[in-house]
Amino acid sequence: MDKPPNKALDITFAVLRIIAATACAFLLYTFLYTISLNQINHGNVLGSIYCGSVILLVIMYPFLKKKKPLRITAKVIAVLQLVFVLYCGVISGFIVSEMFSGEEKAIAVSSQGTPQTVIVLGCMVLDGEPSPMLALRIGRAEEYLSAHPGAVCVATGGQGEKEAMSEAECIRKYLVQYGIAPDRIYVEDTSTNTEENIRFAAQMIEENGLPKDVVVVSECYHIFRGVRQAQLNGLHASGIYPDPAPVIKTMPSYWLREIFAVTRDFLF
Repeated sequence: MDKPPNKALDITFAVLRIIAATACAFLLYTFLYTISLNQINHGNVLGSIYCGSVILLVIMYPFLKKKKPLRITAKVIAVLQLVFVLYCGVISGFIVSEMFSGEEKAIAVSSQGTPQTVIVLGCMVLDGEPSPMLALRIGRAEEYLSAHPGAVCVATGGQGEKEAMSEAECIRKYLVQYGIAPDRIYVEDTSTNTEENIRFAAQMIEENGLPKDVVVVSECYHIFRGVRQAQLNGLHASGIYPDPAPVIKTMPSYWLREIFAVTRDFLF
């Protein structure tokens, strides 16, 4: 026999379903917007599927709850969806922690007079020009290098099939245009992903006797993984990032992709 309805509980869950559907509708918009820019990745594809499933469940729940087997199935799906959100929250906690502490650690090391190497992580080059994200990374690296004239830089990133030059060379080119002396910039132009960016940069640091206190430059959501990879390669690392406001509409896609990437790194 079914339990008698609890109106207060029903209202509470209805409100929570509406909040969840509204949040997912907003995220779905950002995912589809990023896809429309031809920036397709695991984050926006799986995120779109997830958000669509939440919205569909909210719409269908009034019909599903009328029959006990369907109601139980709907609740199981909702629990699984909640577990995924909680997991994303835990990983995001690590990411946010590094975001808030990274720059403080970098400046603290610099203030002690310790030499530093700035590692700029590569990103897409479009028609010989830096993509919006890469341009932000270059700008942030230039700010730090200008403020810390004793620091050197390793620009990272190879050349993809659709790129007119390597990402590292693009970084070097624009840093020089912004006034950073060429002899302060080392180019690592064979890497294809974050792990290789850091590993090959670490090899270059070792071969050239550069400082092993490094400052990783990338987007805010990417700093945690970049710093962790640097530490795994024997470097003392901190991270800094540019203002995310110019790319805020695409950030949910890349943030979710980063959660999957962090998970992969932890597992493998």
